[in-house]
Amino acid sequence: MAYSYKFHADHIGSLIRPQSLLEARRRVEAGMIEPEELHEVENEEIGKVVRMQKDAGLDLFTDGEFRRDDFRSGFVDAVDGFTSEIVEMPWQSPEGKVMIPSTQYWVNERLRQRRRIAEGEVEYLRSLTKTGHIKVTLISPGFLAERSWREGVTDKVYESREELGAEIAEITRKEIEALFAEGAMYVQLDNPGYSAFVGSHVRLDGNGGSDAQAGFERTLAADIAAVEGVERPDGASIGMHICRGNRSSMWLAEGGYDAIAERVFSSLPVDRFLLEFDDERAGGFEPLRHVPDDKVVVLGLISTKTSQLESVEALVRRIDEAASIVEIDNLAVSPQCGFASVADGANKLSADDEFKKLRLVYDTAIAAWGFEG
Repeated sequence: MAYSYKFHADHIGSLIRPQSLLEARRRVEAGMIEPEELHEVENEEIGKVVRMQKDAGLDLFTDGEFRRDDFRSGFVDAVDGFTSEIVEMPWQSPEGKVMIPSTQYWVNERLRQRRRIAEGEVEYLRSLTKTGHIKVTLISPGFLAERSWREGVTDKVYESREELGAEIAEITRKEIEALFAEGAMYVQLDNPGYSAFVGSHVRLDGNGGSDAQAGFERTLAADIAAVEGVERPDGASIGMHICRGNRSSMWLAEGGYDAIAERVFSSLPVDRFLLEFDDERAGGFEPLRHVPDDKVVVLGLISTKTSQLESVEALVRRIDEAASIVEIDNLAVSPQCGFASVADGANKLSADDEFKKLRLVYDTAIAAWGFEG
């Protein structure tokens, strides 16, 4: 499996939104400016972050998710049938747990797709760069189907969670195929929902209860349905990113991949697994023994939750450690998650910190894999 040294340098996708973009979005929501003016601001700021990614040495470009409010809203904005409410969620930090108001989406009508999920994103990115890989991120159907089901509401319009999952998977599958047809070379699905099944608080060996097991199986089945059999253009990849929550430098879950590793790594027909490994919250590398030989593991070793820079030497040592389990040519390095999964809840880093972290990804890839001729 041939990957250039630059493609050993990956990143998750979302980037810190500049204040000009956040303010323009607020003004649109308040009816003070037209959506077309927001679109112009988005275009201008996306141009800047593409240049930033190039300056960091990367050969893999996203638009920073600058056209989205959060990692789910691309789908929700394109498909009618959702409603939302604000709920309190228990986020964790080194200082302890705090309840933060968060947006929860529910399916309350039959889904009706109005437009493409990532409409125009590839075309605009390609207008900014003629070289490099264009990467587009999508919410995983398994996550969205499980988290948007509400008893007494969704069951009035869908007979089962499986039916909803299958419909969301089909919409996602068509979007992936359209993105490849447009020239995207990398589509990444994001599923933080798998974090509900990791760690000592949940077990999938028969001792964790049928509800947890059933939820895991539904999540996995929907994600498989979205990607199974999808034809990739030459050199193109589909990735699955698994995180433990990411907002304002906080997280939701802790625990290693042991409980889900064998089923997820052996069953999901993706090309790359992007996994958090930035600290002890994610456990060790041992579960990587379940990754098939033809898959790439992207080690999320660089934290987006703190401005402190890791050392290249320490990162290379951890890559070498993982290489005792997975062939080193089938490894890559990245930050553990995005920098701003939620536009108004970016991690507590500056734009300069963000650049240094992305440059560190590149420098680490050079140190670990070197140049290929």
